Amino acid sequence: MKVYNSLLFIALLGLVQEAAAQRLRGVVRDADSGAPVPGVHISLGKTEDIDELAITTDEAGDFYTEGLKPGYYLCFFSLEGYEPLLIPEVRLASGKETILDVALRSSGTLLPDVTIKASPADRRALQALGEIPLTREQTQRFPATFFDPARLALAYPGVANTDDQANGLTIRGNGPSSVRWRLEGIDVVNPNHLPNAGTFGDRPTTSSGGVLLFSAQLLDNSSLLIGSAPAGYGDALGGLMDMSLRAGNREQHEFTAQAGLIGLDLAAEGPLDKKHRHSYLANYRYSTVGLLGQMGVSFGGEKINFNDLSVKMNFSGKKGGQWTVFGVFGESSNVFTPPGDSTDITEYKDLFTIDFTSTTGIAGASYWKPLGRDMWLKLSTALSVQTNKRKANGAGLLDYDDNTEGRGGFSAVFSKKFNDQNRLQAGLNTQLLHYKGVATRNGLNLYDGRLDGTLTQPWAAWEWRSRGGQTAVRAGLHAAFFNISKGQTSNDASGEPRLLVTQRLNKKQSLALALGLYSQLSPLWVYADYRPASSVSPYPNRDLGFTRSQQVSLRHTWQGAESWVLKSELFYQRITDAPVSGSTSDAFSLLNSSEINRMSVLSAQGLGENKGLELSAERYLTGGWFLLANTTLYDARYQGSDGVWRNSRWNLRHIANLTAGKEWQRDWPERQRAFGLNGRLSWAGGQYAAPVDSLASVAAQATVYDLSDGYSLRQPDFVRLDLRVYWRRNIGARRNSTFAMDFQNVSIRKNVAYRYYDPYTGRVETKEQLGLVPNLSWRLEF
Repeated sequence: MKVYNSLLFIALLGLVQEAAAQRLRGVVRDADSGAPVPGVHISLGKTEDIDELAITTDEAGDFYTEGLKPGYYLCFFSLEGYEPLLIPEVRLASGKETILDVALRSSGTLLPDVTIKASPADRRALQALGEIPLTREQTQRFPATFFDPARLALAYPGVANTDDQANGLTIRGNGPSSVRWRLEGIDVVNPNHLPNAGTFGDRPTTSSGGVLLFSAQLLDNSSLLIGSAPAGYGDALGGLMDMSLRAGNREQHEFTAQAGLIGLDLAAEGPLDKKHRHSYLANYRYSTVGLLGQMGVSFGGEKINFNDLSVKMNFSGKKGGQWTVFGVFGESSNVFTPPGDSTDITEYKDLFTIDFTSTTGIAGASYWKPLGRDMWLKLSTALSVQTNKRKANGAGLLDYDDNTEGRGGFSAVFSKKFNDQNRLQAGLNTQLLHYKGVATRNGLNLYDGRLDGTLTQPWAAWEWRSRGGQTAVRAGLHAAFFNISKGQTSNDASGEPRLLVTQRLNKKQSLALALGLYSQLSPLWVYADYRPASSVSPYPNRDLGFTRSQQVSLRHTWQGAESWVLKSELFYQRITDAPVSGSTSDAFSLLNSSEINRMSVLSAQGLGENKGLELSAERYLTGGWFLLANTTLYDARYQGSDGVWRNSRWNLRHIANLTAGKEWQRDWPERQRAFGLNGRLSWAGGQYAAPVDSLASVAAQATVYDLSDGYSLRQPDFVRLDLRVYWRRNIGARRNSTFAMDFQNVSIRKNVAYRYYDPYTGRVETKEQLGLVPNLSWRLEF
């Protein structure tokens, strides 16, 4: 993929034009019809008490201004007959247009919380109660996110990291495998580089990795949905990462270059055809993680590389239609080479040469079209494939793993507004599923898996609100049908009613109750397990079907001012039909697993239970400072085939986060500078772990865990302090630049990852998570 580097540099040299000064523009549309809304009053200010500029949309719904200095602004949209909308933390910078595509809902529409984001004509399923907005601006401002929205989500309540080498998430007591990824409305394979990062067995996961497959520079409004999601979101018991790629600038060419210790990042965007408003957006990244190794940062002695190319093109069709075409392609690898001198060998791993590679591709298209008044239809399709290969050679062993997962998806969403009180959305998500994997040791087969199937999810939701807008009810039905079509066939179905009731108590407070049924498939490699010599069935785990849950949550929201939001939420989740041991009575449950591993014969008889309380306070970036503080108190338990309730591996019991930052701004003629200091302190309870069976490990010359009493040992609490210091310059009307220093784990605390038996030392050892990880970066936009 190195050729993409040269091509992008040629594009930069050939297309550079002088950029506009601090330009803000966009369009306001009706959320139900997609039609432009003229006459919308827009107030902009750096604090909630000061309106520095007021503008109005024209007959085409467009707005435009160059009258503001660089910085962060609150943007408030209002028009009689429509619900007012606040968009905070809108950044204006020299040489870079800020473009907002805003959707306004008709007056009285009651949402679970104050809306702080806007999607073009709201072209997706209805908003969720537990939605965590993740913005491109936040990934570039919050400390130690490495420009990854999954790591950004760690600053919010209910979410914790399973290992800081990767972006794996445990959400409200659920494991990383309970998280699904969606791109442009379609569920996709794991969209991360290095999916084996942070795992015990160095095998890939299906839901996380070392870094996101594409740059955060491409992100549009994206969210992590947790808890009680509405109809339209399925196959996820813990959370769903719903990501969108933004459209390129339709008016002028713009470029971004970023260089840092983790990689080079180059982006270009602009019009393909100004007259017809077609645009492109392209980004290429090449890793330089090896520089961190030279600075003493240890990644287990491995040489890490990744590169990716992302493209999105938008085309304006006839009669208001919009076409998009997108693609994301990436490669990553980590290679471990043993020490050249035998005297440098200190652990069993030093006896091996290990080579892991991962290749991922995602390509798709979508079409959105208004269908007369107050109706629209969106069609999307995408194909995604990930292949992982691992080879380990040493100590008389040769291990080889090769697995491929593919998903071909189609989505249709229809929306109809009947009147100011009633609205209908309905849709269909269908997936063609494919998995093939093999694992061998010294030529002997350890795992052989193959699967072809379908997952079909039709859904519908009705939204009603009272005439005064004080009460809103959203009732929906989501269904799921799973079919395995080759080999030993299998079928399962799930009907899942969903309900959300929101009551506005007064102008500042609201109360929301959500409840529903949910289901999720196990990782595909579980169903794919093939054992031709089995006397019972060559596919012992194909009858598992869905893991199911019932969820209920109650949230109180207080919007004291435009920049402050306080929330409290009670949640409860009961999990049924979880895969557990089918041939023995023990403490095993698939709820505690996260990476590919051969399982015994399983039975869908396990249970789980997660319950807790979340408290949060957030102040958006206004007046030069922001604050996000939250805590989660919860209990997560599970039941294996022996019928005993135990602590889940992910039962952290408490999660607390404090993220805050301050920016100081100085203005000079033709030049403006800003200095910022942001920090984040995280404190979470330790994960539960199974004790190492020392005698069995010595006999096997490999780590053997004693799972007779489940995950009975609690590891020490996780504590980490991250800092980000940055200097930003806006130079005239042509460009802006940012120099930043991020420090992950600035206190160099030795957080525990796991314990294992090392055959070389003959002892049980402790694997620690990452120490201090610095990331220096320089960013130029022009």
